[in-house]
Amino acid sequence: MAEDQRLKWRASFHSALSNTNRLDIIDFLGEEEVCQCEIFPEIGLAQSTVSSYLTQMVRAGILKVRKDGTRKLYRVQDQRISQIVKQIRALATDLSD
Repeated sequence: MAEDQRLKWRASFHSALSNTNRLDIIDFLGEEEVCQCEIFPEIGLAQSTVSSYLTQMVRAGILKVRKDGTRKLYRVQDQRISQIVKQIRALATDLSD
């Protein structure tokens, strides 16, 4: 990947994680593969909104999606992403104390 492509990917990555609801989705998924039908009620937003968030994170390379019949299953693309989000959450907790 060329340097300009890496920069665009990084910007897309940060943009996709710049929403509290999308961070909630990452937290909810953890290291599991989860059906979108389980994500909607957990996040507490309209199905269309959550679907849009999931699509954005797939396009940014944060999540991967797999179809299983009519179900769409989502998981974090790389566990380093989950680790980064956990570390940022811990840092936010430490700094707010």
